Amino acid sequence: MDFSAASLISGLVIGSIGMALLLFGKKQGHVPALIAGVVMSGETFVIHSVAVQWMVAALCIAGVYLVSRRGGSW
Repeated sequence: MDFSAASLISGLVIGSIGMALLLFGKKQGHVPALIAGVVMSGETFVIHSVAVQWMVAALCIAGVYLVSRRGGSW
């Protein structure tokens, strides 16, 4: 595991955003946000490349945005 400053700060930021999405999805009953929050909260434990972590986080956020724009509540 890489303990560089970039990796630690990225993990903290991405995990915090994921936790916020997780809590929002649970409270509002918004399943896509809930799933994205779980993925973003746990991805930093599995993915060790900082660039890949940010790409996965961006895809999760974009997915939640697109599902919300489409009007699907799941």
